[in-house]
This record gives sequence, C-alpha cells and structure tokens, in this order.
Amino acid sequence: MKALKISTVLAKTFLVGALLMPHLASAAPSAGSNPLAQIMAKTVSNQPGHFAVYAARSGQAPDVCLNCDDLINAASTMKLFVLDTAYEAFTKGTLHPEDTIVVHNHFHSLVGKGSFALEQKEDSYDPLYAQAGKPVPVSELLRVMIQYSSNLATNLMIEKLGVLPIRSVVKAQGLNGIVFGRMIEDFDANNQGIRNQVSARGLGNFLQKLDSGKIVGKAQSQSMIQIMLGQKFNDIIPPGLPAGTPVAHKTGWVDGVRNDAAIVTLPDGKRYILVVLTSGLPDEQAGIRVLNTLSHQAYEYFLK
Repeated sequence: MKALKISTVLAKTFLVGALLMPHLASAAPSAGSNPLAQIMAKTVSNQPGHFAVYAARSGQAPDVCLNCDDLINAASTMKLFVLDTAYEAFTKGTLHPEDTIVVHNHFHSLVGKGSFALEQKEDSYDPLYAQAGKPVPVSELLRVMIQYSSNLATNLMIEKLGVLPIRSVVKAQGLNGIVFGRMIEDFDANNQGIRNQVSARGLGNFLQKLDSGKIVGKAQSQSMIQIMLGQKFNDIIPPGLPAGTPVAHKTGWVDGVRNDAAIVTLPDGKRYILVVLTSGLPDEQAGIRVLNTLSHQAYEYFLK
C-alpha cells in the first residue's frame, strides 16, 4: 500500500509538472541556453514596457525567441501583408502594377454602415493627400506604403484588395501569429475588438519565407525585398549596425509601441532575421535605445 501511495504521489507530481511545462516554456525564450538569448533577456530585464524578440540566421531555427508568441499591436508592420497580397494579385492577373487608383480619403468601416477619413497629421507621407482626385499607379502606392509608411496608400490598397482576401493570403501562406484585422483608423472595427496584431515569431517566419523566395514566388519575394531596402524610417534596427549595412525592413509605431522587422545582410553576404516588438513603453525614446542595443547584439553575434 505504501508503495502504491508513493507511486500515486509520483504520478501526480509528474502530471502537474507536465501541465506546467508548456506554460513555463512559453514564458521563457525557447532558445534560453543560447548566449544571445541570455544577453538579450538581460538587456530587456527591468526595462519598463514589454519586449518581444525573434532572431535567427536565414533558413535556420531562431537563436532568440523572447516572448516571441505574444500578440502585439502590429502598427505599420501590418503593411507587409498588404504588399504580400498585392503581389499575389499580380501573379493571378487580378491586379497589375501599372493599374491606377484615384486618391481619396473616405473609407467604409469593416463593421456597420459607418465611414471614416484618415487624420493627415497622424500620417507620415503628406504628398499623397495633395494628389486627391488624381490617379496614382498601384506600384507607387505600394512603394510609399512601405518606404514612407503612408497610411493613406495603405487604406487605398486595402480597399482595392479587400480585408478578407488579405486574411485569406495570410492563412494560405501558413503565417501563424499574424492577425490582419482592419484598415488603419477604422475605430468602429477597433471598438469591436478587430485589430491588427503580430507576434515576433509570426513576423520572423514571414521574413524567413520572404528571404527564401517562398512568399508568392522567388521573383516576387525579391521585388518586395527591394522595396523594403528603401525604408526611410531607420531609427530602430539600423542604428545598431555598421553604416551601409543592407537592411530590408518595415517599422511601425503608435503610442507606446515601436516595432521593426528586418532581413539584415552581413559583410559575407549571409543574412539573418531580426524582429523587435514592444508595447507599453512609457518613454518611447528610451525604448528605442534598448532596441538599438538589441540590434547591435544580434549583429555582433551573427557576425561570428
């Protein structure tokens, strides 16, 4: 009987441990024994706000996956999936780069019968507003959407492509950790819990596929990377790198959030993927300095 009790206790202990293990695994970096994971975890410890990091060599499993499955406000990183869907449409012949869209600033909410207009002062690319009523090529809208993070270009493209088709492309490509919800500033939808969210792993896996030519196709992937190489907002990952380092990336920001997702090319031509996401930053500039440090740490590690 005593042996039976001991066996029962051990079985219960094992069961409790088994139930707790998934929770503990998700709370810690999946590559916790990796030196870079340890360095980065120490860098963000005791920092105000929430930090998520994915860092991996191209084509390999992540060396760092810190809070990497947490869903965080995508901010403008969601524009990558508008770009992705546009290239899918190019391939199918349902849209062409030379097609034009007449610029306007009046959009229908995803929910109900409401409509809304973007706040120009909240946008980062004024020239497009000056083109109201004029046709602009899709290729140009995609360029300013990524390189200048134009909200107006983004909503024009989402209106053209459709929210549901964008979601379908994300699902068909197996992009877990990506939640494409709505247009920018569709507050009616936002109030119903429809939001754009991403995880560091989700963005990291997308960039892995993009770098290996598996997003739409090899030529299409390379074309998207070329657009991303022209990014004009370079205050997060690039400052941690030597001047002139090629970085194909997309930044994103809203109050308390500073995000960046990048393919970085090393001097020997090899590449690595780095995604840094944040939320709840009380001091955004201080948060950016932490992200600069993480970028430098990743570069030094992958350079070896």
